Amino acid sequence: MYIKCMYINARSLTAKMDMLQGYVSTYDVDAVFVTTFNQNIGEGEIAIPGFQCFKQDRVNRIGGGVAIYIKTTFHGVRLEDVGPFKEALWCRIMTGEEQIVLGVVYRSPSSTQEDVDMMIQTLERAAQNRRIIVTGDFNYPDINWEYMTGETPNSRKFIETIQESFWYQHVQEPTRESNILDLVFSSEEEMIEELEVAETFGSSDHNCVSWKTIVTRGIEEKTCKYENWKRADWTKMKEEIAETNWEEIFHGKDVQCMWNIFTNIYEKQVEKYVPKQERKLHQRPKWMTREVRRLIRKKRKA
Repeated sequence: MYIKCMYINARSLTAKMDMLQGYVSTYDVDAVFVTTFNQNIGEGEIAIPGFQCFKQDRVNRIGGGVAIYIKTTFHGVRLEDVGPFKEALWCRIMTGEEQIVLGVVYRSPSSTQEDVDMMIQTLERAAQNRRIIVTGDFNYPDINWEYMTGETPNSRKFIETIQESFWYQHVQEPTRESNILDLVFSSEEEMIEELEVAETFGSSDHNCVSWKTIVTRGIEEKTCKYENWKRADWTKMKEEIAETNWEEIFHGKDVQCMWNIFTNIYEKQVEKYVPKQERKLHQRPKWMTREVRRLIRKKRKA
């Protein structure tokens, strides 16, 4: 089972509701995340039949604002007090027995240091949720998502927050000109499939992003993959590493940036030259916790 999602940087929804409803119908989405929808719009003006609409206006400033549309079948509930950052919105949906938190964030390029600090605090608090999807326009054009490096202290702090939250960032193509500004994070790598950077939304200069959020439930996976180091192609790994111009790659970088670049290159080497094998896992329902198994054993001994 999956949830079809779409993110849109709208640059005002006031005159674009027909277009938005057309996107919802064309892409057959279950959830829509919107940033910069424009403030002070009544919920009745931006309603979509069959969807719940949650919105968060920008406080004391023009423009901005974020919103989430969720199909009524998922019974969305707005989450309050997730953090101090005001241009963020959080909802919880239920899919069978699974609970997933959805979040949307907009960080303005003119954000103050206080705004940035509050956003980081909010993301850290949101990361306490086990299963979560977070998207939005974070406006960090200097971040290299391939090597997980940033050129400013705030960018590096943002990367550090994402890494410490064990989130995965899935957008690898530019979403505005040559920059990756609009991002999609998940708490589990396998939660996101078929992500696509699509066309711009009307007069907005940001591309839309669509993807499927996979809902995992029932029994665990039957197999898992692991690296078989006994069959690794060590010769090619050594050759490629020897041919790498480390001096050029590391030039002007601090220690943390160099470490991020090195680990990224190393992981690519492992992916290319270390074959993977599958290992069978015990098929056990998720409710079969260690405590439940202990009680079952206790009952059998009685």
